[in-house]
Amino acid sequence: MVAAERRSVDERVQKIIDLKNQVCTGNDKNFVVINQKGIDPPSLDQLAREGIVALRRAKRRNMERLVLACGGEAVNSVDDLTP
Repeated sequence: MVAAERRSVDERVQKIIDLKNQVCTGNDKNFVVINQKGIDPPSLDQLAREGIVALRRAKRRNMERLVLACGGEAVNSVDDLTP
């Protein structure tokens, strides 16, 4: 059970990494993931190795403000990510 869950989480993290690689060509761009819930330490390490800043346990209102300030897009699932 634990191994299956780890694989599932790793697949979701890989989708985020793949999106970053599609969108951010070169080293002059940043990629940030903001999550309202927790992110486990192994996933944080994977994201950090790829140069992705991950914030966890953000408040909904703060996320809404960031979208307005930065022009980002809030999504409910990793499956909804698009370049």
